[in-house]
Amino acid sequence: MGTDRYAYQSRLRRISPMPKLLLTGSALVLCLLCDSVTVGLVTLLAMWGLVTALGGLSPRVFLRFLCIPMAFLAVGCVTILINSYPQGAPVLLAVPVGERLWGFDGAALLRAGRLFCKALGAVGAMYFLALNTPVTDVTMALERLHVPHLLVELMELIYRFIFVLTETASRIRLAQESRLGYQGVRRSLSSLGTLASMVFLRAWRKADRVYTALESRGYSGSLVTLSGGYARGAWLYPLTAAVAAVQLAAWYLERSVMG
Repeated sequence: MGTDRYAYQSRLRRISPMPKLLLTGSALVLCLLCDSVTVGLVTLLAMWGLVTALGGLSPRVFLRFLCIPMAFLAVGCVTILINSYPQGAPVLLAVPVGERLWGFDGAALLRAGRLFCKALGAVGAMYFLALNTPVTDVTMALERLHVPHLLVELMELIYRFIFVLTETASRIRLAQESRLGYQGVRRSLSSLGTLASMVFLRAWRKADRVYTALESRGYSGSLVTLSGGYARGAWLYPLTAAVAAVQLAAWYLERSVMG
């Protein structure tokens, strides 16, 4: 929901979503295919620069959103980094546990670093789209690309019901806090369990009422959204080629240095 708010404030808001999808898709695919630390970092920095320069958002906004997936990436990379080795194996850092060594060697460090940087670059590419294009524009672009209609409808409905869930959860939590439901660890855990059990029941009822309201207004299995007036944004196509060229150049340079 935070990304959608910034997307409506972006200077690229009125640009057609098609070139933005192409730029995001090409940067994402190249970042994943190159499987390179340098390409991942270059992709991240390029998307950060484009969001700041073209979208007009503060660099701290991008960094704040980037901190969210970094925690998950760090946990995932640690599980890849730490391995078990026999005694006497050439490791960079390890702790003896019984007859085995638990730590990492150079290959594991490179593998984890490559995965971390590649994932960050992919997240950066997706943030370029999310911070500059509202969800309704993305779904309309997917329909123009002939993505299956059922898939697009599910995306729209799931996105709309996220707000139903969050609104229901916030109201329950506010009522619990007004009754001192989060004073102390024991009471906080009890209130959290009640919140988790009640939020889906109430959200389900509200979703059913929303669906009834849709049917009463002529809903026939398709959500029709009027497209806005977009600028073509043809200048984004050469920019897409430039970003791809920078990614490939970074991959080539890394290969040359390491090879």
